[in-house]
Amino acid sequence: MKTDRDQDKNWILPKPISEEKKFNCDLNPILQKVLLRRGIDITNKLEEYLTPLELPNPEYHFKELSNATQRIILACEKNEKIAICGDYDADGITSTTLLVELLSMLGARAVAYIPSRQDEGYGLNTNMVDEINNNNIKLIITVDNGISAFEAIKKTNEYGIDVIITDHHKIPETKLNIFSLIHPERTPSSSPYKYLAGVGIAYLLAKNICKHLNFDINKTTANVLFCIGTVADMAPLQGANRKWLKDSLPLINSTSNKGIKSILKKLSIDNMPITSEDIGYKIAPLINAVGRIGDPKLIIELLTNKSDESIDKLTKQCFAMNVERKRITSLIEKEALVIAQSEYNIKRKFLVLANRDWHPGIIGIVAARMVDKFNLPTAMLAQANDGIFRGSIRSNNRLKVNKALDECKDLLISHGGHSAAAGFSIKEENIIKLKEMLNNIASREFNNIDLNKSIKPEAHIQIKDINFDFYRQLNLIGPFGIMNPNPIFWTRRCKIIDIYKLKGNHLKMSLNDGTSSIDAIKWNGSIELKKNDLIDIAFHIEINKWKRKKTLQINIIDIHIHESVINLKMHNNIYKCQLTDKEDILIRNSKGLCFSTNLSRSSKNLSKKQILFAQKILTFAEIALGKAA
Repeated sequence: MKTDRDQDKNWILPKPISEEKKFNCDLNPILQKVLLRRGIDITNKLEEYLTPLELPNPEYHFKELSNATQRIILACEKNEKIAICGDYDADGITSTTLLVELLSMLGARAVAYIPSRQDEGYGLNTNMVDEINNNNIKLIITVDNGISAFEAIKKTNEYGIDVIITDHHKIPETKLNIFSLIHPERTPSSSPYKYLAGVGIAYLLAKNICKHLNFDINKTTANVLFCIGTVADMAPLQGANRKWLKDSLPLINSTSNKGIKSILKKLSIDNMPITSEDIGYKIAPLINAVGRIGDPKLIIELLTNKSDESIDKLTKQCFAMNVERKRITSLIEKEALVIAQSEYNIKRKFLVLANRDWHPGIIGIVAARMVDKFNLPTAMLAQANDGIFRGSIRSNNRLKVNKALDECKDLLISHGGHSAAAGFSIKEENIIKLKEMLNNIASREFNNIDLNKSIKPEAHIQIKDINFDFYRQLNLIGPFGIMNPNPIFWTRRCKIIDIYKLKGNHLKMSLNDGTSSIDAIKWNGSIELKKNDLIDIAFHIEINKWKRKKTLQINIIDIHIHESVINLKMHNNIYKCQLTDKEDILIRNSKGLCFSTNLSRSSKNLSKKQILFAQKILTFAEIALGKAA
């Protein structure tokens, strides 16, 4: 179904950068401009940006880390049982696996506890605590959850169980009676540990334990699990996240973990450098699929098993679940799209879509797709096995959905999450009230806000300049993710040399901009194009690893039909800009007055002030017409 939200995105092009600002270094000038536009001081801070400095002692940033570390070391020395209580998503599963693997090596009897998504919902719960107590376990470490598990924590106090909470979700006002809390909110405002996801906190704890015991953490899979969980949870790639990811990504393909090696081989990305995109689009969805529709302990078993025969069997099971997850997702998406379109047609600002028969483990994926389609925050609800409806929300980055849920807390059984993604539980009779309340909140927050889709290309590049050396340098400013996005480049006047449709409504093209040719892919392409059409494109540069061969290609984000005359908006005035046959820039204002690149030929009727303004317009026109990066 095509919606009226399937429209060309508005391109917000970058401001010009003077040649004097470029730094005399080996980094490609186009990439220098990308970094300058991102506010990076390439004159003084480039080396530090490309090779992040060592991190400070985390015990100076987490006041309760030392006590937690000593308690865990004591448990390992005494061969205690330790319950590692995680979550069923990729962040929670990698966090759980990381600590189970390390603490088992150090002498503890570490046991994974993960709630059932369908039967128990998110986080540490009283049933879990009862089971832990029945197994005579006196130490619980939560990973990626626990901060809001008030009833469960109350029960641990009754049983005399020590609880160490490692979490990154918002800390509630209620005081927690626990042994230790390790949370990035408790760090100094400028701490490089501020953006850690659940697996990042688990990794930090693991590294600190290893430091105290003089144990080599590289004997474990911790660095690989950190990478997978961090990218999967879309944690901002700043500070410790960027440092550790940059250090550890190159190590993934040399891991000794049989489960991870099996996954990489099945995905045909073994023996190739692994990128954050490989994790985000291939590895993480596989891990998430098991937690969404199956038993998450299956993936933990795969990541900790040593038997080749078991590894092969478990890998096949996990991949089969991912195929089933894709099938269920496709069915739910079709149904949700119909409801969403009707809600959009009546000017709803917050889409709330409910169906008791939808799979609770899939609704988060579909909610994200509705946001991508309609650019509105979306809540998807499905009925769990206990009769309660579970909701999953994704934001359009214009509304903090965790704050919105806080306003609706009287209607909810429970809720939690981040500004961009959140979850909740609710009784069926309160769904209509929630729907109205969320719509009112969104209408209030979106007042005078432009909700049209837009993208921000960061630099113009000619196809002849896209080569393996440029791609190598591009990776130097990575890894890419939240708060360090993969740069969007653009190129004008590309001729379609060849084009054909792939299964799934995707487009494969060969393009030539007059300087060279390159292969291009456009996922979910609804635009009608044909051979010899001229287009302007915004895109990412990537490696195509098809059939284990590496070729450069561009991944197209948006397409505009090429026009020789463009409209440039400055100070609420529109200027028409175009290139002459001699490649000069010609600019015309709304009154029909014009000037060109060579101001000496067109400035005789302009004042000094007008000439300065004309020079300014020309620098912007150079960007918009692709004459400057």
